[in-house]
Amino acid sequence: MAIDGVQANSVLSDLAFSNQPETEKSQSQSDKDMFMRLLLAQIENQDPLKPTDQTDFVAQLAQFSSLEGIQNLNSTVQDIGSMYRSSQALQATALVGREVLIPGQVGYLENGGRISGTIEEGQASGDVMMIVKDASGQVVANRDLGNIGSAETPFSWDGANNLGEPLPEGLYSISIEGTLSGENEALVTSVYSRVNSVSIVDNQGGMLLNLNGIGQVESSEIQEVR
Repeated sequence: MAIDGVQANSVLSDLAFSNQPETEKSQSQSDKDMFMRLLLAQIENQDPLKPTDQTDFVAQLAQFSSLEGIQNLNSTVQDIGSMYRSSQALQATALVGREVLIPGQVGYLENGGRISGTIEEGQASGDVMMIVKDASGQVVANRDLGNIGSAETPFSWDGANNLGEPLPEGLYSISIEGTLSGENEALVTSVYSRVNSVSIVDNQGGMLLNLNGIGQVESSEIQEVR
């Protein structure tokens, strides 16, 4: 027969007194001990004339085994998640100080540096012009890039105006325009930016890149690292 309320309470009280868990691991072991003691108590106190069906015991053992398997699986998943986050953190550290290619037109000109990027493939154009604007939106330089093919095409601005004079450090937007099907259109571009730091934003290892002079962008936007 099943354990009555007094017997169950006695077993549970003994367990609570003698097996106080100190960690999650000891709690799991305590749960196993509790189950086995309850099962043994049920066997010892069953009615000899009406013994519990063996099928019930097998079912209880199977249930316990399944629960233990789920607990072990959860522990394994947590370990894998921890390893993944550690791996992401190491990768994030490796990005600091390097340049990443991000979709857009805005770049940060460092002292004595240049802003470079790429023109997306599939945009074969003629009469291609690079137009550079400062943070106020004023055109400060332009360059004739001629004709480009359909392959991805790199571009670079040396940080100087049309007179060859170096411009101050700061944010600049670079738009590339060309003739497509007889019409002048802005071409799709990406620009390189330097990574100052990286922030881990959630338990799944999500990252935000802190780009020099630009701000934060999601790591999923990275097209290339150099």
